[in-house]
Amino acid sequence: MTSQILLLSTCGTSSLTNKADEETRSWLTKIANKKDLPKTESERLQKYAEHRKQQLLAAKITDRRQLSAELNGIAAVLERWAPSRILHFLIQTDTAAGAACAKIVQAVLGKDGQPVQIIEAPGLRTDDFLSFREALAEVTKQLEEFLPSYREQGWKILFNLTGGFKSVNAYLQALGMLYADRCVFLFEGAPMLMEIPQLPIKLVEKDVIRKHLPVFRKLERRYSVAESEAAGIPDALLLPYDGQVTTSVWGNYVWIGVRKELFKERLLEPLSPKLEISDAVRKAFDKLEDKRRVEVNDALDALSAYLDLGKELPKSNTLKELKGNPKPPATHELYLWSDGSAGRLFGHFDKDHFIADSLESHV
Repeated sequence: MTSQILLLSTCGTSSLTNKADEETRSWLTKIANKKDLPKTESERLQKYAEHRKQQLLAAKITDRRQLSAELNGIAAVLERWAPSRILHFLIQTDTAAGAACAKIVQAVLGKDGQPVQIIEAPGLRTDDFLSFREALAEVTKQLEEFLPSYREQGWKILFNLTGGFKSVNAYLQALGMLYADRCVFLFEGAPMLMEIPQLPIKLVEKDVIRKHLPVFRKLERRYSVAESEAAGIPDALLLPYDGQVTTSVWGNYVWIGVRKELFKERLLEPLSPKLEISDAVRKAFDKLEDKRRVEVNDALDALSAYLDLGKELPKSNTLKELKGNPKPPATHELYLWSDGSAGRLFGHFDKDHFIADSLESHV
């Protein structure tokens, strides 16, 4: 018996398609990768999803398992480990049908008193490679933010890959072999869980990433990086496409594992030639504690992507115009952190360039 299990499950559309009539299954397949539906189809999906939810809520456990691959895999985990506490995370695709299915599974588990959180990643669809890769990188980042703390608190981490789409599961299986204690799944019709243990892999040394730090920073911020620019980086860390590269599953894992250590070492040179850092900012950075140094470098990379690519800034890095003239020559403030004595980067624009004048507390 395992006392605490954090169970991460991929969520596909089986809660809608299993045992559905042929016409309905065909329609669901047609809309599987669509995020926005016409009004008539959206209403049809909502009505059908509500019907399946009520059907699953009223069903016995054996019938539930036949109607939903996700619930089947979850039930098998509960049988196998019989935890005293269970916490569910569902990874849903960024589609109308995927969202509907995740809510159905959440409702059924919630009825049984099992807490559920849904992980959403904008762009997580299987019909657009670049969008798919960016979304999976975001999922990796989210998992890195909370899984280690649960493991430190003694939770057993399992990835349930019984449901979900094959392309998403392939990625999560590789990731699970690094992050999870076990990856588990049921073959269709099989009564016994298949289990894949965590791999005993040694991380690539920080020095490898440090040597190519600008490349990994650019990839994180969705810059286009040519294969020639990534020369010298181990092949296992990258995935080439059309003369460019993105990070592989392993590359994401390595990068997320070492980035904070590298970001706290020093103030990194801006990714964008449109961003200039004053000596005053550099001196202020040197006096910061490690956590704040990471936040400053994060914010500056986000600002570079905003200046170069027009990428929307995260809410935590809001850029606001100053009212009055409290910090001349600064005309704007960039949020760095908002807890404690809120940190701000004050600066001004010179045409399309942003000059960072000072790093101080919020005015």
